[in-house]
Amino acid sequence: MNLKTPSLTDMFAKACFAMAVIFAISSCTAKKTNPRVVLNKAYKNEIIAGREAARLYFLTSSVPGMSVSVSLNGETIWSEGMGYASKELLAPATPETKFRIGGTSRMFTTFLIARLQEEGKLKTYESFYRYVPEYPKKQWDFTLYQLGLHTAGFPEDKEADLLKKSELYRTLKEYVKSLSNDTLVYKPDTYFMISDYGPSLLGILAEEITQKKFPVLMKEMILDTLGLDETILDQPLYLIENRSQTYYQNYIAQLMNAPEIDPGFCAPAQGFLSTADDLNKAGQAVLDTAFFSRESLDLFFTRHKLEGGYEMNMGFGWWSIKDSQDRSLYGQIGSTIGGSSMLLVFPDQRLVVSVCSNLSDDSSKLPAQEIAEIFLKKIDPRESDLKKE
Repeated sequence: MNLKTPSLTDMFAKACFAMAVIFAISSCTAKKTNPRVVLNKAYKNEIIAGREAARLYFLTSSVPGMSVSVSLNGETIWSEGMGYASKELLAPATPETKFRIGGTSRMFTTFLIARLQEEGKLKTYESFYRYVPEYPKKQWDFTLYQLGLHTAGFPEDKEADLLKKSELYRTLKEYVKSLSNDTLVYKPDTYFMISDYGPSLLGILAEEITQKKFPVLMKEMILDTLGLDETILDQPLYLIENRSQTYYQNYIAQLMNAPEIDPGFCAPAQGFLSTADDLNKAGQAVLDTAFFSRESLDLFFTRHKLEGGYEMNMGFGWWSIKDSQDRSLYGQIGSTIGGSSMLLVFPDQRLVVSVCSNLSDDSSKLPAQEIAEIFLKKIDPRESDLKKE
């Protein structure tokens, strides 16, 4: 038998291959056993109390999984996944889990419009028809600003309509065209109705101005620039890493798999998957003028007055209110088939709290406000807070 002595080159190559295999295995193991969790010891008591608030939400809502992210002065002090991203597979929710965020997607669309205005490509107070003149004329004119405020006259959307429409329309242009000949249901700036159609028109407008598709624009101008690497359009046929399974409760409160939908037809209003950490980064972007101009921040957070003088609790794509202790609060809420989200920004305290879940639910029930109050009692206690204790 002729045995060939291995050369040094062969031995070196085999050794490198073995090391690569070991490194790959160890990397996978490390990723599974060491999820990205942030627990700042300086806020130990607040995190424990926040977990209790989350536990109560689990008990009262039957939510399978959720994630929480809290930042202060631009630094994450608590980030954690809880429950299951997939209850069937017993796959735990982690900070990397991507959830359907529903109407919070509109925030990214208003971000895009604000940046286009900063670049001098549009003016939000001008007529929509100046930029898309071929769109069928309505009985009243309406502006880009009114589209972002949901005061342009378009009807309110119901969650059940999303399922029907996702079966009818495949693209943003198809959806916009299908309703383009409908009349407005009220005179612009006299009333307020949350509409998926308004942000969708803003998406079409952005495409017309730039001659680029909405997903490309969003990635180039907002997501990549802000470092939102875990925010992506929800495309059901694609393999998306760390995407959560989606759930809803039937009429007798049984937990069920949510029906499959493709929200790409209204991507500017409902179409994104994201993590609590990425939503938190987005909230941090409006705390100062590092990313947006002062003009854009005023656009987002200055409360608008309707005809007749009624002041809304809303600016361009953002809720702008006061909390129970008279602190300024900017917010986003979203609920859709198989997911909910909430983002709270306290600008004076530089506190940002975000929560995502994989259950169709009233997003106002998410424990973001309770968690925020726990941390506010530490960083900005008010007299009424002290009296309660």
